[in-house]
Amino acid sequence: MIESTERPQLPLLARILRGYYRTKWRGATRTTLLLARYAKSLQNVPIQIGDGPAIYVDLRMLNSHFWLIGTPFDHSPLELDEQTVMRRFVRLGDTVFDIGANFGLHTALLAQLTGPGGLVFAFEPNPELLAGLALIVERLGNVTLRSYALSDEDTKAVFFIPSDRTMSSLADWTSLERMPQQREQAVVGETSTITVQQQRIDDLVSKGDLPVPNFIKCDVEGAELVVFRGAEKILDRKDAPVLLFEQSSEAMTALCCQPDDVTTFLTGLRADYQITELGQRSEDTFCVNVLAVPASRAQELEV
Repeated sequence: MIESTERPQLPLLARILRGYYRTKWRGATRTTLLLARYAKSLQNVPIQIGDGPAIYVDLRMLNSHFWLIGTPFDHSPLELDEQTVMRRFVRLGDTVFDIGANFGLHTALLAQLTGPGGLVFAFEPNPELLAGLALIVERLGNVTLRSYALSDEDTKAVFFIPSDRTMSSLADWTSLERMPQQREQAVVGETSTITVQQQRIDDLVSKGDLPVPNFIKCDVEGAELVVFRGAEKILDRKDAPVLLFEQSSEAMTALCCQPDDVTTFLTGLRADYQITELGQRSEDTFCVNVLAVPASRAQELEV
């Protein structure tokens, strides 16, 4: 498939709602949520970010309205540190895993960075996000979508989905006991559950279902350690991939581990990973992004 160079247009109804939001009149949120329940054109709205491929958001989800209000963006309004790392370490022709693709913000950039000769595998088990990701795949020739969860087991598991879909996880880390203030403010909302299939990266690579990646971005709300345990064979080698992952103390505690457990696991591998935190820890809790670079590519840290 050849990448489509034609930019998708914002549907008329979405343009009207964007204008309504920008007036800052009351009722825009309720009106948008109501209309999106019935208007299919509002369920996969193209969002343009710079000169990259469009991503698609579902306006039935409250956290997607931010993207409607701001489109088109000159550059990503979120997670710039992560995208800076991707631009630095992902090369043309690379194979990349986007684990926890969500609605595809990083998937689209990674597809652009790897180019026609590269491969991007986007992993997202939440069925409510798959339609938008499928549109990215449809327009780009180097992206493959996988709708299962990655872990250290080959079995089915319960997957927890709060109203903020960016917080979906293999653990109910947004439960009332853990985040009471956010729930009272309706930021997190009630959580639903589904059953998802888990797979191990090492098994998929050994069977030939996946190639060995050059770069892995992993943001799975606390399950990063189990993902890496399931990929130990491809990480325990001198030519291991560069890793970019999130550490969240609340989410990881729900899965019975601590953020430092991930770095302890990685630094014990033959890749001799060098660990760099991209944010600051606080005394009680923290959520930071972490860059892990194998010794074979350590010279790129000095550039």
